Amino acid sequence: MSEVSKQASVIKVCHVAMGDLWAGAEVQLLALMKYGVRLPGFEWTVVLFNEGKLADELRKLPISLAIISEKNHSPIAIAYRLARKFRQVQPDIVHTHKYKDSIIGSLVARCLRVPYVVRVIHGMPEPFQGLKNLKMFGYTLADRFVTRFFIDKIVAVSSDIEKLIGEAYGADRVVCIHNGVDLEAMQVTFATAEMRKEWRFDETEVVIGTVGRLVPVKGHIILLEALRILHDSHQNVRLLVIGEGPLRSHLEAEVKRLGLKQVVTFAGHKEQAYDFINMMDIFALPSLHEGIPMVLLEALALKRPVIASRVGGIPEVVLHGHTGLLIDHSNPAELAAGLKIMLQDRSRAAALGMAGRIKVAHEFNALVMASKTCKMYQELRANALPNIT
Repeated sequence: MSEVSKQASVIKVCHVAMGDLWAGAEVQLLALMKYGVRLPGFEWTVVLFNEGKLADELRKLPISLAIISEKNHSPIAIAYRLARKFRQVQPDIVHTHKYKDSIIGSLVARCLRVPYVVRVIHGMPEPFQGLKNLKMFGYTLADRFVTRFFIDKIVAVSSDIEKLIGEAYGADRVVCIHNGVDLEAMQVTFATAEMRKEWRFDETEVVIGTVGRLVPVKGHIILLEALRILHDSHQNVRLLVIGEGPLRSHLEAEVKRLGLKQVVTFAGHKEQAYDFINMMDIFALPSLHEGIPMVLLEALALKRPVIASRVGGIPEVVLHGHTGLLIDHSNPAELAAGLKIMLQDRSRAAALGMAGRIKVAHEFNALVMASKTCKMYQELRANALPNIT
């Protein structure tokens, strides 16, 4: 094959993302890039609208990275600089992730006649209140417009989301590619005993833990109410909460009201939570809705017994009674009952954790996710014409 033919066969993909947080969407993008660069036939570029942990990690990979800071540029200025980057890179596919980057990235890509635009839906919209709710309503309307008219392919991270998005935009435009956890990155640095000593957990205590932003949709209030029910019969239970967010002061007040101050620890945000997850005896995720939560995959990869809400894509990972336990969301009594089952039968809990690890390793790993994503890119390029010109 000539050098010109080789260059023509390479698919140039440019991801456009916010990069302002270090949460599920950001972890997924990093995993996709880490394993995507190992697959032949692709050239990768990432444009972020913020510096941060994601940018730092992406700089370690053999990709092209550009930062167009939203703090220093207006949306119009971002669009202008993004257009300049697209002209330089000449991407075959632009792949966006969240509201703002999807709206700007899709419009710029279409103006420059980029052949294909892909959008991933990491989860369904979260409920907000007040001015933020009004702002998010505007973003949602704009996002729905560009998704309907400017997006060729929509990636759903769960079958649940795939069904909802397919009903709204057409099933032929949607593909389900599950999130995948980077098993190579699942490195535990400190021994459990060392971590427990540092955080003042007695070796006789059972640690129930959760990881996530302190926002209403994560269901922390439900977990606290379940702990209150559980604490009447299990005095040796402690709760470890990893994460930060606007709900923290309210949750701390709720802990005080419920008389749980001595058994609840708020550890704040942790860039790397593997050591904290590893010292949890039970991992709880009482979310009100989810896609495929990366932290859930991480907990299962670390063989933690998991109890989670029967919402979104969670039942696709947690098979009730096999890889974990499922409960109805917003039901603290059912959550408490499920936790009690795990506390009273520790061997069964350990078996659930082991089965969860096996399922994640086979079906929800980052290499599988990257391979399916790259196959989707190839199928798009193989089409004679894009869906939208």
